[in-house]
Amino acid sequence: MTKEITLQEVKKTVVKIPVYQVLIGALIATLFYFVQGSESAISAAAGAIISALGSLVFTVLVVAPMGDTKTLVGRMFKGEILKFVVIGLLFYLALTNYNFVLMPLLIGFMATLLAFWVALLTSFK
Repeated sequence: MTKEITLQEVKKTVVKIPVYQVLIGALIATLFYFVQGSESAISAAAGAIISALGSLVFTVLVVAPMGDTKTLVGRMFKGEILKFVVIGLLFYLALTNYNFVLMPLLIGFMATLLAFWVALLTSFK
């Protein structure tokens, strides 16, 4: 039987995710720097930042003062929707206004997005 998850545990995990994403993004950008140069490293970092900012939006909505579990579920749902909107807008800006290298941008994003899901799956067993 699994134990009950407290609201405090949810808050703690949700706050950690953007921090981990930034750290993973820095690692990916460093790898790109040594393999393909600074332009690719900046692109990978931009992809990671897009993902981390989306998660940060989610975090701000979830961590705000909350009431019962039903309120938390509603905030998580709204947070996910707003996260996708923010990510879409940031990708639009990145692709239309800047000369980022596409593959490092996407790899930086995907690596940090993967960190989001791994953190959620391992935190709430």
